[in-house]
Amino acid sequence: MGEVTRRNFLKGALAVGAVGIAGTALTGCSNAEASASSDMPKSWDKEVDVLIVGAGSGLAAGVKAAEAGADVLIVEKSDHPGGFWMASGGGCTMGGNNIVQQRAGETDDNETWFEDEMFSCSYRGDADIMRTLVERGAETVQWMEDLGLKWGDLSQGFLRGKTKRGLWPVENPGVYVGGWGTGKNAGICWTQVWENRLNELGVPILLEHRMTKLYREVDGPVVGAEIETKDGITNIKAKKGVVVATGSWTDNDHMVKMYDPRAAGEFCYGDGGIPADGTMFNEETGDGQIAIDAIGGILTDMSYVSYLWIWFGQKSFWSWGEEPLDWRDNKGWECGKTLGTDAFFENGIVVQSEGKRYFNENLAKSGACFAGGSEEGAEAAVFDPDAAVAAMEALAGKGDHCENPEISEFTTKYLELPQPRNVWAIADASMAEAIKWPIEEMANPNPRTGSLLDPDCVAIADTLDELAEKTGLPADELKKTIETYNGYVESGVDEEFGRKLLPAKIETGPFYAARASLIRHTGRNGARVNSKSQVIDGTARLDSKVVSCNDEPVIPHLYACGECGNSLGYRRTHNSLGHYATAAMIAGENVAQEEPLQ
Repeated sequence: MGEVTRRNFLKGALAVGAVGIAGTALTGCSNAEASASSDMPKSWDKEVDVLIVGAGSGLAAGVKAAEAGADVLIVEKSDHPGGFWMASGGGCTMGGNNIVQQRAGETDDNETWFEDEMFSCSYRGDADIMRTLVERGAETVQWMEDLGLKWGDLSQGFLRGKTKRGLWPVENPGVYVGGWGTGKNAGICWTQVWENRLNELGVPILLEHRMTKLYREVDGPVVGAEIETKDGITNIKAKKGVVVATGSWTDNDHMVKMYDPRAAGEFCYGDGGIPADGTMFNEETGDGQIAIDAIGGILTDMSYVSYLWIWFGQKSFWSWGEEPLDWRDNKGWECGKTLGTDAFFENGIVVQSEGKRYFNENLAKSGACFAGGSEEGAEAAVFDPDAAVAAMEALAGKGDHCENPEISEFTTKYLELPQPRNVWAIADASMAEAIKWPIEEMANPNPRTGSLLDPDCVAIADTLDELAEKTGLPADELKKTIETYNGYVESGVDEEFGRKLLPAKIETGPFYAARASLIRHTGRNGARVNSKSQVIDGTARLDSKVVSCNDEPVIPHLYACGECGNSLGYRRTHNSLGHYATAAMIAGENVAQEEPLQ
């Protein structure tokens, strides 16, 4: 087998994911017997008590399992620990009268917190699991502080009600690099304190080790995993169990298409970022969900793929842009968050692949898809308790998926377009200057820094004919659309879509265009688990009686946590990290107590 570098090792992630899915229906009712003992290794290359797959939330599980006395090994397919967690904003919404709330003089209790959590997910989260996460939540906050995480001032958080539950890591020099106080991502703070503790415990983390299969005895326990490395395949036996913490599946276009074809295809991307060498990440590839399904696990609520951001001018959600690359330092981290949109939707136009407008651009304002209806609305919800209450109650029972017409007219209309959706925002020179588009960046797009503008997603031209050529739009139709729109500006009446704000014509070159990309972010749901983070067995026959998840049969010695074991319901807003950490903590504690296989 040839040398596997980060570039070619991760580049194959989607392809391998597609092959994996082709062999399983992903219905939650797989043929476990066909994939169990018949391909069991005759010998094992390594044996440990606990194998943890994925070094995001898996780091937390590893700490707990090792502290309980288990011999732990962590494998990670990337060339750095931390997974997608390390690139997250890092905030969490945690209550239960935790230590940060106590310091701020905030009053809270578990029952109120539980009710607010269930309301936030339209009661589609598993109540038994949610109760456990709430009951252990304050403990998680204390545990993270004991490990060295420094919490900043308490903020509102993303739940209904006026109780403040928003927690963010801040800088803590000498313990970790980064923090909310840097203005950068704070997810790296969590992963660094876990790494520090794992180093103290002597737990190895093997990088560029990708799980491709779980081994399960017929109707019995999981006994280990097949791991692909740059040197070939290695089989690892886990005598007490395997914890799968491989994250989400938003980078797996094939898998997304199975559940929601609108969110897959050309001009659609996962929320993996771009490292300094310019390659795209394929981190959230669904490896865990695929492997769990193949041995009889069950997947839950998967049709809600993720939040669907529509961003202009870029393909990636984030980048680690500085060279040389240092994964333990967030100085190079950038998050594009799209070109400015609200001002644009008051001024410019948006056209689809035929060069025609297709909706009222004014209604796209505040369509960024956040809890309050926009990124700006989300910020208001964080700091204005009344706005938070109003936002959550307005969304009750409707979902805060950004395709909700009450959230974003633009996203709704975008998803209705036939694919491929070659959608461009168009502005002329005076308009681009007025709305403060970064002209210099657009002229020299760099997907690794600044606004993360991608050369494929921006165009500048002196004439409309040249702009049409660069964007792949039909020149005649584009010019006709702009001529018609300019007529509406003159008359003050948009006869097609009833747009009210018609401030200026599009007539002065150079002309600017930014292509829309659908970016799938924050994958929702995965393997169905119980409140102990054990994976439920989908092959077992049950009677028709509705039972608690804790009464259902499980696959022995198999656990899942983080986004791979997400049971928060399809409407959990943002700031899920605290719950993921709690579930990982629970998984690590329980797997360490298993009776070892012989």
